[in-house]
Amino acid sequence: MENTNRLTHSALLRRLPFLSPAESAQVKRDIDTFLDGKMAEWNATVPFARHLEGTEIHLNYYRQTLIEHAWRIRLMRTAQSYALHKITRINAEAAKLYAAYQDEEMLHDVLFMTDAEKVGLSAEDIFATEPNLHTRLLAGYLYFVAEHEKVLGVICYSYLVEYTTQKITPRQLRAMSESLGKDMIVGQAAHLNTDLVEDHTQDMWDILSLFVESEQDIVDIKRYMSEIQELLKGFFVDLYERFGDVELQST
Repeated sequence: MENTNRLTHSALLRRLPFLSPAESAQVKRDIDTFLDGKMAEWNATVPFARHLEGTEIHLNYYRQTLIEHAWRIRLMRTAQSYALHKITRINAEAAKLYAAYQDEEMLHDVLFMTDAEKVGLSAEDIFATEPNLHTRLLAGYLYFVAEHEKVLGVICYSYLVEYTTQKITPRQLRAMSESLGKDMIVGQAAHLNTDLVEDHTQDMWDILSLFVESEQDIVDIKRYMSEIQELLKGFFVDLYERFGDVELQST
């Protein structure tokens, strides 16, 4: 018997996308409408959901959001790099796009740490603070999905974050430029600028759509996004109970 090539998982084949360009645009509109509904649900069920858009910021709550943002980016870059390893074995074009996205986002924890320093948090303070349980659960969830389910579930996290950032963060920063001062949110403004200028929402859809290979995948995208929102919701509920609610009771 002759020897055959034992190499099977290196994205050797270039497959035609399941979705045509027109179908991809329609599915994106459907997913975006779904996420708009999830944002409305978020505002209705998460305490302090729009706190950063208000006229007065509770500093202990705000400081903790900066700490967790820094940790979340640090934890996500390892989980997402693991997902990138998986993607390279499936779709080389998607891997190239996802690597470029990671290149643009990977050090953005420093931007949040810059703003944290302006409200009295040193790098040492952040490193001494253990990430919230829900932040750690989210990182573990993405590892599990990449290893045991569909790598598109990890990309769903990035799409959800980029889409909601595009919708919500400009309002937050406009409000915080008044409540805190523009000089206090320079890092977050730089982070948002990268997301908008580079159009990370579209970048993520260009990647995510390459992993849609059936109608079931579209269903699963919504399932993953719902589960990810629940993990993020747990964090913000816990954050409110530990910091927001305490500050309100003391005023």
